[in-house]
Amino acid sequence: MNKLQPKQPEGYHAQRLYVTDAVQDDDADTIDIRALLLTVWHGKWIILVCTLIGATLGFFASTQTTPIYRATATVMFDPDRTNIGNLQQITPDRQARGSLQDQMQVLRSTVLIERVIDQLNLDRNPEFNPYLRVPEPKLLDRFGEWVTLPPEIMEIAENMGLVSPPPPDRDPVELGRRERLAVIRNVNARIILTQVDLSRVIDISFRSTNPVTAERVANAFAQQYIEDQVASKIDRARSATDWLTNRVDELRVKVQAAEKAVEQLEFEMSLQVGQSSEITRSQLSALNGALSQARVEGSRAEAVYSRLTQALEEGSDLGAISQFRASPLIQGYRREEVELLNQRAELEFTFAVDNRAMQLIDQRLERVRERIQDEVAVIVEAAELDLRAAEAQQKALREELSVLEGVLAEQSAQQLELRQLNREAEASRVIYENFLGRLEEANVQLDLLEADAHILSPAERPLSPERVSERRTQLIATVIGAIVGVGFVFLLDRLNNCFRSSGELEEMTRETVLGVLPTAGRRMRRARIIQYVRERPKSSLVESVRNLRTSILFSNIDDPPKVVMFTSSLPREGKSTTSMLVALTSQQMGKSAIILDCDLRLPQLAGLIGAEAHQYGLMSVLEGEATIDEAVYKDAETGLHILTTVKEEQSSGVNAADILSSRKFAQLIEDLSERYDLVILDTPPTLVVSDARIISKQADAVVYLVHWNETPRGAVLEGLKELRSVGAPIAGVAMTQVNTGKAAKYAYSGYYSYKEKYTSYYTN
Repeated sequence: MNKLQPKQPEGYHAQRLYVTDAVQDDDADTIDIRALLLTVWHGKWIILVCTLIGATLGFFASTQTTPIYRATATVMFDPDRTNIGNLQQITPDRQARGSLQDQMQVLRSTVLIERVIDQLNLDRNPEFNPYLRVPEPKLLDRFGEWVTLPPEIMEIAENMGLVSPPPPDRDPVELGRRERLAVIRNVNARIILTQVDLSRVIDISFRSTNPVTAERVANAFAQQYIEDQVASKIDRARSATDWLTNRVDELRVKVQAAEKAVEQLEFEMSLQVGQSSEITRSQLSALNGALSQARVEGSRAEAVYSRLTQALEEGSDLGAISQFRASPLIQGYRREEVELLNQRAELEFTFAVDNRAMQLIDQRLERVRERIQDEVAVIVEAAELDLRAAEAQQKALREELSVLEGVLAEQSAQQLELRQLNREAEASRVIYENFLGRLEEANVQLDLLEADAHILSPAERPLSPERVSERRTQLIATVIGAIVGVGFVFLLDRLNNCFRSSGELEEMTRETVLGVLPTAGRRMRRARIIQYVRERPKSSLVESVRNLRTSILFSNIDDPPKVVMFTSSLPREGKSTTSMLVALTSQQMGKSAIILDCDLRLPQLAGLIGAEAHQYGLMSVLEGEATIDEAVYKDAETGLHILTTVKEEQSSGVNAADILSSRKFAQLIEDLSERYDLVILDTPPTLVVSDARIISKQADAVVYLVHWNETPRGAVLEGLKELRSVGAPIAGVAMTQVNTGKAAKYAYSGYYSYKEKYTSYYTN
């Protein structure tokens, strides 16, 4: 027989967890109003008691209040009417630009409060100075005036706070400082400042137990506020005047220094150059023209020299060169050369070439030509000298031009510096004259300053105390009491660490709730419960057990479980009773069932059915001392078949875990499942011993039982975690011993509410 987990469709657990998570997320974003109202209704008596306590405290608080008198002085803040000249431009008036909230902070300032205290001697009034109040003696202090207690008892009484210990010695300066701070805090707590609608009017109210004190303090605050504004303006004006005076002196020195710097620079410029920049610019312009002319002449001389030298090198006709042609000597020599050539031509017809006359003419012709060449050389040399002279003139002009340019640059820099110094001197002079004028205005208008505010109406002595709304105090105390009660109810609900509904159980365990078994009676013994079920087959308990059995069988439709294990987190959660009831209902429906008591340490079934004297039990079958038929106990009244653990077997020294994990135990369960339609395993608690985890390997379905409103949530979750760690086939959870009357108070829908509403369907 397959003893593994019951067959589930592929992805069954994953889909179920996914759906549960989705439902839980949706529920987390939804506020269940009906559940909240039901919680409030369940704790209605707690809320009622807290409301009554709050109403009582409110009544006593409203009747024990001391009469308080309130006096009010009205002032108007109007900074526009006191704007004097341009003084605000010198020292911006922060009060004029501030809002009424700023003025209220001024009225609450420590400086202003101290002035009022000094003016009215409020530090000598016990109403404001707690150090002047006579402390009320405690009961034991009064008792000690007549009876002297031992030092040990006095020390114990002081530690318990029954007797005030002697005050320690304090520094007078520190004591005075604390006393002053206490008076300031008390006076500040009595001030009430209110803006009248959207106007610039402020109501200065003061509350006191004495109407005269309330009137005097309110008027003193208004008066000190006006005087403080005037004094503040005078201080600011004097500070501005002193600042302007110092500033004017600084500007005067700065103007003198700037003017002196201008004069010094002009003097240095006249000594360094000796002429103005305009003359230098004229000279520079003339030199630029001369340099341009020299460059033209140089270019012309260079061209002439180049043409002459090129003509000599190429042997060109001298007559083609204008410089040669224009020379008188060359012209004379050329005429003489022509005449000699003519004469020689005439003699050629008469004389031979070696004739003396021909030779003389040739010699003269040679001398003429030499003279022409000499004259040409002189002309070329003169052209070269002209070129060198032109170049020298250009160089001299450039050097002189460079010198003048340097002088002009230096003069320009000095002129720029001079203009800058002139601008600085002029700016300093303008600022100096401006501040000098403002200083004169400030000195003239210093005596015209007045406060930005004025008193519209002084405070009058109140004729009657300020009435505190007793009804409002009582109402507030009652509402607070009701709120505290509601909070206490929700706190108690949150502090509950047990399961009260199947929805909570299913949500936290992530397991299906297979059934909910109501309790048959508060003090009914388990043996009596079996009899109750047999006598009343139509009761709600029997129907619940049938529903549980049906849910177990349908937990795996394809392969209904035959071996079902019942376990729980802790003892006394109804495992044995539930096992008996499920087996009994199976028998009533014509299905054979056997209960196997697997608790070898503390067996319960034998005592439940009165089988303590039975000879054989589970250990006898496993050890081979008896057969299954001999060891199974058959109850005569119910007809149930039970394989129990008798006392003699319980005293065996064999380890229970070793027995339950043995092959013989597994074979026993397999044999029982072949004989019976349903085998029920009644196991020990999961968190107490490891037996349940071992036995779960042999079960087709594990049902985890939870005692309603008793089993801690952490124990249930930890027990399920232990079973999941060994791969137990958990079919679901079931709630036992549910008080349907109380459970209906915690739920507005579901099993409990409908169970309570329609009890006529059951015969209880």
